[in-house]
Amino acid sequence: MDTYIDIGSVADFPSFHDAELRGIEHDPEARSLTLRFRRVGGEVEVLKFFEVVAQRLIDFAGQNVASRLLISPKHTFTSADAQTWVQWINSRDDSKGTGISGEEGDKYASDFRAGRLTLFVLEPSCGAEMAVLCESVSIKR
Repeated sequence: MDTYIDIGSVADFPSFHDAELRGIEHDPEARSLTLRFRRVGGEVEVLKFFEVVAQRLIDFAGQNVASRLLISPKHTFTSADAQTWVQWINSRDDSKGTGISGEEGDKYASDFRAGRLTLFVLEPSCGAEMAVLCESVSIKR
């Protein structure tokens, strides 16, 4: 039986370099998001996001290859990083989201380090770029 394990407790978190984003399931009522990736060796990895606060996905195309995934608290986001990504999540193609102050950036960065909130960023090699702000992220094992 497959179960989801919080990524914070996964010591051997797999590399997603050059993994292809193959599936997305968004359930706004449940505030959940599921992403399915095929890694270079053919393994399929599923990430599930719980209590999604906000997300943004751009440039989803026929092929969507990740350069890397950044997930707090495994990745340490600075206050400036938090400001940039939270504003980006709240922006759209035709409008820039409300700016995040340095104090708000500090609060977000602190929440990410402490595990009170999670920031996920998919940096693309090609295709989809994505960021998700949520309470937690788990991987299917």
